Amino acid sequence: MSWEYYGDPRPDVQAMIAAAGRRILDVGCGGGALGSALKAAGAAWVAGVEKHAGAAAEAKARLDLLVEGDLATVPLPFAPGEFDYVVFADVLEHVPDPEAVVRRYLPYLAPAGRVVVSVPNMRFYLVLLRLAADRWAYVDSGVRDRTHLRIFTRRSLEAMLAGLGLSVERLARNYRLFEDQSRIGRAGALATRFVRSAVAPWLFSELFAFQYVAVARRTG
Repeated sequence: MSWEYYGDPRPDVQAMIAAAGRRILDVGCGGGALGSALKAAGAAWVAGVEKHAGAAAEAKARLDLLVEGDLATVPLPFAPGEFDYVVFADVLEHVPDPEAVVRRYLPYLAPAGRVVVSVPNMRFYLVLLRLAADRWAYVDSGVRDRTHLRIFTRRSLEAMLAGLGLSVERLARNYRLFEDQSRIGRAGALATRFVRSAVAPWLFSELFAFQYVAVARRTG
């Protein structure tokens, strides 16, 4: 996991949240960049939970309330049904029991609230090619991040949410052509843009999906 992970404002996640006037809990909020962006978009109140001390110190200066500690065990000061959104942005793959973590925070979700989850896709085509060619190796970020404890595909994500009594309302795919977007150059950027617009939405949409962002609500 790279330090940039803690400072990413996650525009893809922002796009799935109607922030204006809402109360939002960002679980595993990093340095608070996402929460700060949601506040700028009109969120009424944003709280975060973060274990990493350095990131938590940054988030404390940005958010309305910061709870520092392990998101699975730290005491929580929230009231039942307090939040319109509970967000898990690239968090659940880092914990031993994602279902238990989400279940822990569901009581704080308003009856008509939404859970927003983003996870990497283990079926991303380059990951599958590495496995087929026996070239698997852990790296510092991305699908093969060495700190990942759990893996997800679209079906496993949807199954986990269904098991928690949540139904997926919206699902977005973050398409990529390359795993590391920082070194692709101009030609790589143009190729990526072509794949995102003309190929991935119509062919092999699950294989070009580097990441999923799901918005879910309580069933019924």
